[in-house]
Amino acid sequence: MKFFSLNVTAILLATLLLALLPGCHQAARNKVLKKMPAKGTLSYNDIVYVENDGSCDIGQVIKVTGGKKSKGIKRKYECVSMPE
Repeated sequence: MKFFSLNVTAILLATLLLALLPGCHQAARNKVLKKMPAKGTLSYNDIVYVENDGSCDIGQVIKVTGGKKSKGIKRKYECVSMPE
């Protein structure tokens, strides 16, 4: 009976951790970087936010979406409001 109890506890703990992971990923994704990521460091379609270097309006940040060099897809840059 103790073995069954241990397995149920492990399953519940794993379920809880998996439920929390999307929130952790969202928080990490919305972190605002101080400078542009170096070439080759941003995966395809990954999104990061970079502090405004003066190219956007006040209160905005630069949203950078990773490209794919092998397919000729360049990074995308967009001025957006601060992420929540």
